[in-house]
Amino acid sequence: MSKTASDRNTKLGKNDVLQAIVFADDFTTQLSPLENVLPSILLPVLNTPLLQYLIETLVASRVQEVFLYCSNHIDLLKNYIKSLNQSDIIITPIISDGCRSLGDALRDIDIKGWVRGDFILIRGDVFTNVDLKRLITSHRCKTKKDPGNSMTLLLSNFGNLQNSCLEEETCLLVSNNEDNKVLLYKKMRKEKKIQMELQWFLDHENLRINSGLLDSHVYFCSPAVLPLFSDNFDFQTMEDFIKGVLLNEEILNSRIYWESPSPTEYALPVTSWKAYHKLTRDILQRQAYPLSLDLLNFFKNYSCLSILNSTYKHQTATISRGSSLKNNSIIGENSIINGNCNIIRTIIAGNCQIGNKTNLENCYIFNDTKIGNECNLKDCLIMPNCKLDNNINLNNCIVIANVKLTKCEYIDKIISDENGEIIVDDIFEPKFLEAGEEFLFYSERGNKNIDDDEESNEDSSSEASYGASIPDDVSIFLSEVIDSLSRGYQDKLNCENLILEINSSRYAYNMAIREVTYNVIKAILGLPAHYLKNNDSPLSDDVYRKTLKGMLIYFKKIIINYMKTEDSQEDCLRAIEDVANTTKALLPFTHHLLHFLYDCDTLSEEKIIEWYENDLDEKEANVQALKKAVMPFIKWLQEAEEDSSSDEN
Repeated sequence: MSKTASDRNTKLGKNDVLQAIVFADDFTTQLSPLENVLPSILLPVLNTPLLQYLIETLVASRVQEVFLYCSNHIDLLKNYIKSLNQSDIIITPIISDGCRSLGDALRDIDIKGWVRGDFILIRGDVFTNVDLKRLITSHRCKTKKDPGNSMTLLLSNFGNLQNSCLEEETCLLVSNNEDNKVLLYKKMRKEKKIQMELQWFLDHENLRINSGLLDSHVYFCSPAVLPLFSDNFDFQTMEDFIKGVLLNEEILNSRIYWESPSPTEYALPVTSWKAYHKLTRDILQRQAYPLSLDLLNFFKNYSCLSILNSTYKHQTATISRGSSLKNNSIIGENSIINGNCNIIRTIIAGNCQIGNKTNLENCYIFNDTKIGNECNLKDCLIMPNCKLDNNINLNNCIVIANVKLTKCEYIDKIISDENGEIIVDDIFEPKFLEAGEEFLFYSERGNKNIDDDEESNEDSSSEASYGASIPDDVSIFLSEVIDSLSRGYQDKLNCENLILEINSSRYAYNMAIREVTYNVIKAILGLPAHYLKNNDSPLSDDVYRKTLKGMLIYFKKIIINYMKTEDSQEDCLRAIEDVANTTKALLPFTHHLLHFLYDCDTLSEEKIIEWYENDLDEKEANVQALKKAVMPFIKWLQEAEEDSSSDEN
């Protein structure tokens, strides 16, 4: 059981305790309609509440005392805290039924007077693995140099966030590059122009301007923060506080600094369902290490079905004959998947039942949900205790808890139950949102759905189309392979030397041989766009294919070197399939590509036929296009085999 407030002063000193304030809710409605079902901090991520991951990080960071501020779903939170088995951290709930803003919550905490000294403030929607102890120490060092330091922001750098699921949360930051003192902090949203003060440039020799940072919702605070909220009732949100301190720096004698996570650390606020979707993929693909399924104790009863495809199943879950589990999917405790189901990029929680011949793609199925036979769900979120009858088709929909649906078909809807009556709302104009907020689910109105973590640019000129959401080490390895091959092709280096470079990168990042084969083939197929762009050459589908043909011949020794086993053939075909599905320029060339690899004796006739007949799922449109593209070569193989058989006879 978690320790309670009565232990606070008996086992820990009053001045040497590292304290954290955690909000169970984030006081927003961008995760509508979740606030009617669960507090933000109990949002299940891979069938485990966000709070459980956060406790792992707090314990690893040697945080000793946590105040969990509860303002909604209080009984649910109390029961969950009682169920925890944490002996090395004190979790004290602060109950305030009806609090509706972050500012009011901090004023309430200030009145109670439980917080002593510097503390960590964490909003309830954050997932992070950062070393909080290191960052609070850095905050204290800044305070020694500048006693007016009131807060250090933790801002994550996810690179270019334009057109991504996190774009709405990005901020423009102007800071002194020498000490990271914040001069301007502003959420960009839809603003295109920002006014900057001339005095900033006169007073500082080195300014840093960054428009790609993301507020991680983790803040390292001095004792002055709570009184500042108490003295300024117009501080309702964290943005209000930051803006107020920056505008009245001299009057309040307070300043704000910022830090970023280290390259191996991860911090992401779940501010929308798109961000939730990204977080799920990142954890499955080990970008949040060590918060990964194979290391966390609460996933010890899950078995990995495929490391490369990131598929997991609880030991008590059942998958019937004929059903398949593909790409970033997980099945929870006591769940049953009946026959001939197709599960792709879908998270299924505990005690769920999926009927025969049901297809689930990009879906999240919460606890105790039953889905009937021959249903088709795509880009959907089904909350707990729902029952879907046979022959239901849903696309880009949210089904609120305890809903029972009979045969129906909906697109872009939020479906709820009010006193036994099914209520259907337009998902792009949900009644749950407050004024000024924007709802972000999978797709935008008028656009096709895009899986943001596997999003690709259909234009073959975009080298970004070759990079999927993959673990950091793999991503770095792939980029180094591309750099080596690009330089080798440019300078006409010996392929044997390039193999040595690739092997060096392999050992540096501890890559398995199957990962090496997959990424080498993927790098070669993606290299034309990278090479042509760097040389300012015109980019078109014809130029791409012509360049690729020359590169295949040049890198033939490298291809042969990494394709000596049956496993390597499977990895090669998987790489071809992945790149062809995201690059329209490669698609018409795939039958020539297979023919080239067949002539090099790197792909066998048996493997190609097996891949074509068994591994390609005809139900997906992009796979249908790929099968059509390679059909001439498959037909040629089959005819050649028939001619050979007739000659023998």
